[in-house]
Amino acid sequence: MGNVETKLLLKAVLMYLLYFVYSLLTSQITVALNLGDTTIVSFVGDFLFTVIIIAVYWADLRNDAKDLKEKFTFKKIIGRILLGIGAIMLMRIVMGVLTELIAPGISVDSNTASILDLLKSSPAYAIFKTMVFAVIAEELLFRKSLSLFIKNKWVFIFGGALLYPLMNFVFSGGVTPILDFVMYYMTAIVLNSIYIWNNRNIFIVMFVKFILQFLPFIVLLTL
Repeated sequence: MGNVETKLLLKAVLMYLLYFVYSLLTSQITVALNLGDTTIVSFVGDFLFTVIIIAVYWADLRNDAKDLKEKFTFKKIIGRILLGIGAIMLMRIVMGVLTELIAPGISVDSNTASILDLLKSSPAYAIFKTMVFAVIAEELLFRKSLSLFIKNKWVFIFGGALLYPLMNFVFSGGVTPILDFVMYYMTAIVLNSIYIWNNRNIFIVMFVKFILQFLPFIVLLTL
């Protein structure tokens, strides 16, 4: 690994450490300030992390924006987004069928449930968390930061995809978290594949993620 790759690795490690630290400190800060609710502290923490990671990877975002403008037509962008959404929806259907066969009655779509719960308790934070933080901060952290120093596409697709489900799995146990782990891992594999397929352009993945994150809002409106 050369000096450039080493610097990129260190930058990614620092971002992950920051992500872990402020996530773990949320409840402690809430107790220290006697707030009784972690929403405000979580909101501030997520917002600051989003600003920081955008600043850290600003040059890469500009390069991807330039690449998107020069190499992707509007029709091609729409087509790639639709294909990406279709791939993830197909994966979720397959996972749903397999889950029903393995553990009948247990849903693996806990992400949608958590979004709906957050919408009921704090609509403003729910919108930011799902439409801004998950789309921008998480994509920069879990895809862009890793891909900059993981050059082998297969290592990135299957190895890099492990980080997000691992972070969720370590805080829980039992059958449902295992199924959640598989769902998160398969989703990450598909998103990583979309990213690689589109010349490692983060904006295509962000567009796909934005639409997927918006779907629970549509579900809520129909309730």
